[in-house]
Amino acid sequence: MKALLVTLDSKYIHANLAVRYLKKFCSDDGFDLEIKEFTINQQLDYILGEILDANAQIICFSCYIWNIEYIKEIAYILKSSTLGIKILLGGPEVSYETEKFMKEESYVDYIVCGEGELTFREFIKEINSDKPEIGNIKGLAYRENDVVIVNGARELIDNLDTIKYPYDENESFDDKIIYYESSRGCPFNCSFCMSSIDKKTRNFSIQRVKSDLKTLLATKARQIKFIDRTFNVDYKRSMEIMNFIVEHNLNHMTIHFEITADIMNDEFLKFLSNMPINMFQFEIGVQSLNSDTLREINRHMSIEKLNNVIGKIGENNNIHIHLDLIAGLPFENYKSFKKSFDGIYRLNTEKIQLGFLKVLKGTKIYFDKYKHNIKYREKAPYEVICTKYISLEEILKLKKVEELVDRYYNEKYFEKSLDYIMENIYNSSPFEFYELFSEYWKKSNLYKVSHSRKKLYQILYNYIDSIGFLTEDFVNSLRYDYVFNNHQEDLPAFLDKESEEKFKTIKRFIANDEKIREKYFENAGKNDRILNSFRIVEINGDATMFIYKNKKNIFNRCRAYNINYIIEEYNHE
Repeated sequence: MKALLVTLDSKYIHANLAVRYLKKFCSDDGFDLEIKEFTINQQLDYILGEILDANAQIICFSCYIWNIEYIKEIAYILKSSTLGIKILLGGPEVSYETEKFMKEESYVDYIVCGEGELTFREFIKEINSDKPEIGNIKGLAYRENDVVIVNGARELIDNLDTIKYPYDENESFDDKIIYYESSRGCPFNCSFCMSSIDKKTRNFSIQRVKSDLKTLLATKARQIKFIDRTFNVDYKRSMEIMNFIVEHNLNHMTIHFEITADIMNDEFLKFLSNMPINMFQFEIGVQSLNSDTLREINRHMSIEKLNNVIGKIGENNNIHIHLDLIAGLPFENYKSFKKSFDGIYRLNTEKIQLGFLKVLKGTKIYFDKYKHNIKYREKAPYEVICTKYISLEEILKLKKVEELVDRYYNEKYFEKSLDYIMENIYNSSPFEFYELFSEYWKKSNLYKVSHSRKKLYQILYNYIDSIGFLTEDFVNSLRYDYVFNNHQEDLPAFLDKESEEKFKTIKRFIANDEKIREKYFENAGKNDRILNSFRIVEINGDATMFIYKNKKNIFNRCRAYNINYIIEEYNHE
């Protein structure tokens, strides 16, 4: 009997880990298994056609909050139209309240609950036998005479090395994101997170991790994203893995980890200070700075140590730090969320990811929803609508703030301008700037259409003008950001295009005179002396040279130099 493993990823660049694990775990048993990987952005008819072309008797779907509604529709159509086909679901979206789900979705024949490798292999073995017996397969739910039966829970796999390396050696991952795990489970008990349900942390052996990473690092993937819930629980193990990555990451791909900041010690911080620039990203789930909220969601965190650790990592300008905040948590109202945002913003990390509570089945917060009067959407991703503490209107305001934080802060194209705004206009509250700026966007109907980056500069300029703070210093800051981040774009009129035109002669002189380059830029960096890509613009009355580097590297995107002394010497000669 042929089984088809199907996944719908959120984006094409993602590579699903679960279906690959399942196929590889069964690879020695001779079963007929095939994988088909789609995205939620592809047309339904195309996906249906591809599934039917596989001529499989059982279709197995990997279910998450981002794809469950699509999968339910696809599975229903397949079951309704194709005689004898069987539907199996697995994954976190169907592992809890399984009996209820199967009663509501009558087209589902089987569900694999929880960690799926052992359960799936036993199931595939039985349905390929002469007399299938599935009543004793732990972790499986099924129908028998229209009655839903849920077998006992499956024990977790202690020795993770028995799970095979999931990816095929000939798979092409050019410019894709590869997901990888070096451990399973989480030692913490955050009430909103499904990882808190599995309190047992298990590791793949360090030898196995190194073997896997050596293969993955030889690909041309864009990024390896570790899905370990707290990568740095064992900091010595973390250092060993990171050192191995540095040694073998010859293609300079980005490596992403989820970490907990306030458990870092001085030894680990010193180690991080020596890591290469732009290779590693840390995602840190702060979620809130409200002590009542943190207590209620089981986040035992030292805010003082969090601030100290993030500050020390940031001093080295080598590791991207992404901080997560969640709106809609217990005891977090609009006013206290503003305080959390302001506290996080002042840490000056590379990204602030403002998210909204998802009420996931099986989590503590799911069972506490009545206690906090949490209302959430009935369909996945079960996002919060309102709570006892925050209204729908306030949630919608925060969504608009989130959009502007993403547009203006996270991509680092407005650093000088935002620094000026925070220091001189909204010094008491960064949140207030984004809040009032979002009101300006709403009144000006700016949310209705997409905008180029060039247009975003114009919008910020117009907003600052509208509130009466369009000073020369602000315009200089905005001009600096524009030239620093837009190599090919001419200065727009509102930023005084003439400030660049006046330096055309000196620009040609510098570009054509090797002695000048060697004399003035020998200490600027090895590649900076090759001035084949630069501009000169007047900033704060000074001639500033912008030398463009790696546009993808925010730590080394461009360098700027005051060259007034070159001009003076040139004019004198």
